[in-house]
Amino acid sequence: MQLDRMPLEKAIRLMLGEDARIPQKLLGEVGKIEIVTDAIARAFRRGGRLFYVGAGTSGRLGVLDASECPPTFRSPAKMVQGIIAGGESALQNSVEGAEDDVGAGAREIQSRGVNRRDVVVGIAASGTTPFVWGALREAKLRKATTVLVCFNPYLKIPKEYRPTIVIAPNLGPELLTGSTRLKAGTATKLLLNIFSTLAMVKTGKVIGNLMVDLNPANVKLRDRAARIVQELTKADYASAREALERNGWVIKKAVARLKR
Repeated sequence: MQLDRMPLEKAIRLMLGEDARIPQKLLGEVGKIEIVTDAIARAFRRGGRLFYVGAGTSGRLGVLDASECPPTFRSPAKMVQGIIAGGESALQNSVEGAEDDVGAGAREIQSRGVNRRDVVVGIAASGTTPFVWGALREAKLRKATTVLVCFNPYLKIPKEYRPTIVIAPNLGPELLTGSTRLKAGTATKLLLNIFSTLAMVKTGKVIGNLMVDLNPANVKLRDRAARIVQELTKADYASAREALERNGWVIKKAVARLKR
């Protein structure tokens, strides 16, 4: 309540202290996080997709995670998709009323042909965003695995609408009242990191802790690819780069060539 009168250093320490509590809160949800991650990995193995659906900060974080999968894991662009209320323009600007449109959420799911092989993760800090619920209900009708990520443990969900899995840790009040871009946003980023990263690990896109399906699209990443090949084969740097060049900069193929 004294935020506007606090010395800056004290306010900084307060914000960091609030964020430091988030991992412990999420640890209480490990069992459910494991179920979701396993479901996503299973979807990937059978040709399914992962969809994140949200409005505002939640939607932007979903789009962010989805957009980072192709360069990190060489995954097809449609394998992980972010859906934000209001469409692409909502990534930079507020689209008033978009989050209240239940039908728009359902139409997004319909237009992507979501089916029983897919996983749809709805993200809504309050757990009540109509756009997200429209998407989750349509996905459930289509027999997809549905997940709600929210930070309202008191949310009452009618049985007929309840998603397959609900993750709803209690993060406590936001330091800036109602601003879910703070703790709720940080917690969302942590969860999405886990979902996509560990699902990709479980589908063979990582060896040890190395990104063996990395897409080396620039100088920095080509250097990283060469060092990954070195690590896995014990070859010298020049041999690693040559193997990559001969195999279209596909790390797994370069490693197989050098091991032969």
